[in-house]
Amino acid sequence: MVVRLRQNGADETHLTFYKVDDLNGDIGGLAPGAAGYADAAQARAYHTVDGQTSIDGPGWGNYAQTEITRVNTGDIIAMKLTNGANTFWGFAQANEQADGAGVTHLWSYGLNTWGWEDLAGGGDRDYNDLIVQLDFTSTSGDGWLI
Repeated sequence: MVVRLRQNGADETHLTFYKVDDLNGDIGGLAPGAAGYADAAQARAYHTVDGQTSIDGPGWGNYAQTEITRVNTGDIIAMKLTNGANTFWGFAQANEQADGAGVTHLWSYGLNTWGWEDLAGGGDRDYNDLIVQLDFTSTSGDGWLI
């Protein structure tokens, strides 16, 4: 699977993809935010073609592309973003709380394109600090989706 990144935020970010069991983000009976969930997600992290489980953000205003390996038909893929000491999950219930609810850090733009908010508390809520596109159609990255 080809991963394309465009960074609009200035902070140093790292993105990890991992396999979940269902659309709620559960892993082996652990819900997002539960004790042990972070370790379970790391144990299921996909590797990039260079063997890493984390993809570095390309830096403010820059673009990068890589591939993650061993994605199988039927896999449900989730993401987490690390920004300094903060980790933000695609599942709000695993993130910090505001007014009793988990803070959303991930927004879907459609066509397998996602935008991250990279600051605690929801930042400026523009969800464009790191834009991620997943290309499932071509392992060679022909860009058929853009």
